[in-house]
Amino acid sequence: MNNPKADAALNLSLSLPESLHEKSTSLSAVLTGSVWEILVLASQDLSFLTKQYPQIEVSMLLENFALLRLPPSLIPTVSALPQILYIEMPHYISFEILSGKRSSCITQVTLPPLSLTGNGVLVGFVDSGIDLTHPDFQDSNGNSRVLFLWDQTRDEDPPDGYLFGTEYNNEQINEALRAGKTLSKDESGHGTAAAGIACGNGNASKGRYRGIAPETELIVVKMRKNKGLYPRTTELISGIDYCIRKALKFNRPLVLNISFGNNYGSHTGNSLSELYLNRVSLLGRISIVAASGNEGASPIHTLGFLDQTVNVDFSISERQTSLNMQLWKDYADAVRIRLRAPSGIEYTLSDKFGTNIEVLDQTQIAFYNSAPSPFQRLQEYYFEFFPIADSFYLTSGVWSLIIEPISIKNGTFEMWLPAASSLNGATRFLSPDPYNTLTVPSSANSVITVGAYDAKTNTPADFSGRGAASMPNLLTKPDLVAPGVSVIVPSFPGGYQTVSGTSFAAPFVTGSAALLMEWGIVKRNNLFLYGEQLKAWLIAGAKELPGYPVPNPRTGWGALCLEAALR
Repeated sequence: MNNPKADAALNLSLSLPESLHEKSTSLSAVLTGSVWEILVLASQDLSFLTKQYPQIEVSMLLENFALLRLPPSLIPTVSALPQILYIEMPHYISFEILSGKRSSCITQVTLPPLSLTGNGVLVGFVDSGIDLTHPDFQDSNGNSRVLFLWDQTRDEDPPDGYLFGTEYNNEQINEALRAGKTLSKDESGHGTAAAGIACGNGNASKGRYRGIAPETELIVVKMRKNKGLYPRTTELISGIDYCIRKALKFNRPLVLNISFGNNYGSHTGNSLSELYLNRVSLLGRISIVAASGNEGASPIHTLGFLDQTVNVDFSISERQTSLNMQLWKDYADAVRIRLRAPSGIEYTLSDKFGTNIEVLDQTQIAFYNSAPSPFQRLQEYYFEFFPIADSFYLTSGVWSLIIEPISIKNGTFEMWLPAASSLNGATRFLSPDPYNTLTVPSSANSVITVGAYDAKTNTPADFSGRGAASMPNLLTKPDLVAPGVSVIVPSFPGGYQTVSGTSFAAPFVTGSAALLMEWGIVKRNNLFLYGEQLKAWLIAGAKELPGYPVPNPRTGWGALCLEAALR
């Protein structure tokens, strides 16, 4: 199949038998029971589809994005409709895990005369949930500060307009707390930790471990895990949509915290999830903060220049059950590509658009050669590696992708593997490049992208996702860094723990954004202090780390300093 309205991964999925989907960690993300789930950009409301095709379920999101559930046999029919502009399959996303307030100059703005607490501002967390029983998320009367909780894992009473999960309001949450019942659990503790940094009031520690904005109110989405693995981009986008709709309904300023990401895409801001964030960020008094990811020190990215034939060597670890790989290049560059297996046998990839399948060294390789789309000028080669029928594992050893230039206008190319946390240790590029390792959607232009640094040593964290080395100054990513090494956060049941990762750097900026929006919008000092203006204030106040002149792809415009941002 070659569907010009679909991304390469979805085109490949539609070309393969269902038995191969079950073998692939990445391709199985499209499956939701017996139907497929896809993300759609449309020109209008798609609710009419349910009348024409009873097998289709539609959840309309903001800005004419939609989540569809449908049999795969209907995807070609639906995509041919003029109202459908582009479709993508979902991709698994992962947590960005691995004395912050003082180093970020936050304490000063919480004291008189400013006395900022985040009062009047909503903070949204689309994460693993929250520990509703933790005292740090309750007021002095024991009432929950969580206004709404959408638990996507419990299919009982979905919010209006959405296809799954159960919604709880503040009254229901408080009734459960008084009765000693648990409506929803945060099994991993990740969401609780992120919310604690940004919004915890420190009740459980008598104020010692108070978060940045302790009087904000929360909207929480607990994402479901597809097939027990990871949440997907469709759960993330639906959760973001839910939070923004609540803020618009109640006319409240909102800060959104995103501590999840994945490696699929060109990292140029052109995937549907990035486009969605760019569009909805313009709908109201909204600021979106995203962790840059923890792939900075992981060998999952490489790049090169096609002034001569280039060999890209990568190793597949023993006991690796599946693997996907992306190659992105300029469409204007004509190349010949060969894949070499560990035994030395080679296969030349077809230069025609569409799906091709080959077996090399007892490993089945399916690849899709895609054309540019209306939203992406680059060309993608998408690879999936499967064990053959009577084996559980891919053939281990060193593989090579040999790229031979034929006619070159640009010459640069980049490649990505999945997140390192999903791979066995020896599966890697042998000549990796640590730059342009931001996870998607932190690469979206409109978000405030946050890397991590060690506040004790004043150095960027080695694991922190990095921007492109040659990006123009105005497009520098990350935007700034915040404490993300050995951060103390709330944990179950009612205590605290120490964590590291950009997941926990982003909430420092999320809480700081809430304080800025309280000062500007709630206290009416600057009614337009949100979005790009808020990002500009944070960048203006950021402090340069020793040895890292700004801007640079490791620390962006420097380390968070909220007091300086308010000067």
